Amino acid sequence: MYWQAFRAAPEALILCDADGVVRLASTAAETLFRRETADLFGRSLGELFAGRPVFAAGEEPSPAVVRLPDGGELAVDVRVRTLEGDPSHMLALAVEERGSPGRSRALLEQRIARLTLTGQEQGELLGDVIVTQERERARIAAGVHDDSLQVITAATLRLQQLRRRLRDPDELAILDRLEAMLVQAADRLRRLIFDFRPPRLAEEGLAAATEDLLEDLAEQHAIGVRVDSRLTAEPALPTRVLVFRMLQEAVANVGKHAGADRCTVILGEEDGGYLVRVIDDGVGAESLHTDPGHLGLLLMQERAALAGGWFRISSLPGRGTTVTFWVPRGADLESKGTTS
Repeated sequence: MYWQAFRAAPEALILCDADGVVRLASTAAETLFRRETADLFGRSLGELFAGRPVFAAGEEPSPAVVRLPDGGELAVDVRVRTLEGDPSHMLALAVEERGSPGRSRALLEQRIARLTLTGQEQGELLGDVIVTQERERARIAAGVHDDSLQVITAATLRLQQLRRRLRDPDELAILDRLEAMLVQAADRLRRLIFDFRPPRLAEEGLAAATEDLLEDLAEQHAIGVRVDSRLTAEPALPTRVLVFRMLQEAVANVGKHAGADRCTVILGEEDGGYLVRVIDDGVGAESLHTDPGHLGLLLMQERAALAGGWFRISSLPGRGTTVTFWVPRGADLESKGTTS
């Protein structure tokens, strides 16, 4: 797999977009920068290197100074290569501590070339997964509403007709249980429709749909919830759908894994786009992995990247987790092949 190959690279490799924002990092890069992937991802090169250097692709390395988290600095050499054929103009940076034994140039060139090809393949694959998810959501929601719920409604009406003919208390008690089961099944199907096609998202906006999402979290997991909307205008519907899908995944992770007492969602605007934070006070973690085994996080990351935004997670043991992502105003995956 591409992600595993990149992570296992012996060189300190980071992959940046055209704006100089880190999108991928190898394990060796974590060691050199003294940061975990979750702390590297989404950071700009200006945050990681002193003096905000400008790196240009070329044969010769560029001297630079890495800013370490403890305030220290590390002199390094940086080689840059533009990934040919990449429509998003990604840059591969190989960072090496100055004075350390040099790597084989041919080996590095071959590795970057392989990563270029497999990276494009991974992007296409994840894009296809996102497209398929949205299409399946729409198909299932329509099917549940037009078929399954109608059948349950018809069955409930038949039971009510049967009730008028019964007199035996035991038979009526059985009928009560059947009706209760049908009501429960209908409620679950309506919740499924909401998950796939939240009605308030289109009718009342992102904040209203987010309130419903958190109310469901509170009901299922006994968690205190709050929505802090700082939006001055409602995002366009395609952007709303994109943001809401990412929120769904983040909130679901709170319910499944956080063990939290409280969850807060902040909806804001920043830098010509929408900045969203999902904050919980749960158990946190030493590190957060976005490898292929955690497809939900990987798809959130890919959704943001495809829309021209970014995605970041920070977490500490016992101090909760914060998921932060930003997408530009007018972001729409539909133009990239994703239906909403």
